Amino acid sequence: MRLYLEGIGICWRMFGLNRDFLHCLLVILIFMILSGMTSLTLFLDRIFFPGFRKVEVKQPVFIIGHPRSGTTFMHKLFTQTDEMAAFQSWQILFPAITGRIFIKPVIDFFLRRKMTTLIPEDTGHHVALDKVEEEELLFIHNSDTQFTVILSPMGFLEDEYSHLRLHDLQPDFHRIRSAKFLKSLFQRHIFYTGKKQIFAQTHFSTHRVKTLMEVFPDAKFIYMHRMPEDTLPSSFSLIQNIVDLIWGLKRFTKDQTDLFYEYRYRASIDLYRYFYDLWVNDNIDKTRVLIVPYGDLREDLTGVFDRVVEFAGLKPSDALRAAVKRQAERQKQYRRVHDVRPLEEFGINSRRLKEDFAFIYEKDLYLDVAK
Repeated sequence: MRLYLEGIGICWRMFGLNRDFLHCLLVILIFMILSGMTSLTLFLDRIFFPGFRKVEVKQPVFIIGHPRSGTTFMHKLFTQTDEMAAFQSWQILFPAITGRIFIKPVIDFFLRRKMTTLIPEDTGHHVALDKVEEEELLFIHNSDTQFTVILSPMGFLEDEYSHLRLHDLQPDFHRIRSAKFLKSLFQRHIFYTGKKQIFAQTHFSTHRVKTLMEVFPDAKFIYMHRMPEDTLPSSFSLIQNIVDLIWGLKRFTKDQTDLFYEYRYRASIDLYRYFYDLWVNDNIDKTRVLIVPYGDLREDLTGVFDRVVEFAGLKPSDALRAAVKRQAERQKQYRRVHDVRPLEEFGINSRRLKEDFAFIYEKDLYLDVAK
């Protein structure tokens, strides 16, 4: 609740009493209502569905790495035949079992009428009620993810919320409690769906990989690696499209948007640097991490699939294997449907990028590991 009230205060300071403020207030109130419903229904689960607490989350797989490094592609590749315990968008919005029971008739109403799109494909990331979505968004329900600032006016004052991107460095009580919150949502989802294998996309949780290893001692991690000159323009273009869709960028001044993207740029450096330092300094259990270069997705998709299957101990069905083979053929004709803007449009030039990410360019660590 505190963050929502802060968001309202930020909107007031940015806009004053006008139509833009009222728009922001309406969006924040919608999220506040959803948050209140989630808290209530999560509590009711303990009364009406206590059995979920006995569910074991065995050998979960987490996909990490910078946004637009192939995390979404990898996630959808393995969940496309609906045999994994992945979350559809509506299930992320309503993670409680009780909440799902109440809302399911409404969801079915929209599905029957094919009114499912939440974010259109031309933004760069199609989101639909009945499509699998990234589980990192589950942390919105406890306000402990970068999405909290990216998708709200707080993103324009992110320096005050840098703790949301440095999870492993948070106090032990907070970081462990947050990961256990995620575990409780996984337990509910397994209980609700009857599916056992968690295959989760949690790219911003690259910053909490050590905590996740602690709370999920048998988890495996797929780190998707793509160079920042490719990920950042694509990521920033997507963020711009979604922020414009939710809030309307015309409401913000150029100085405000420049500051917003400066904060996103700093967060990108943090994310790359954090994992790099963990790996180089041997501060992570490397036997639990598989690094997948982005180029392999285009050049050897079936090979990547087989490596992940062997590494994570998965047992894919024949249907999934056949679907991956078909996907490998489609890769050759793939053309993106969204525009990717040059990084210079976001106030970052190539010289600065090469300087700030010099640690990656100076040592081709990931290529060596991949071999």
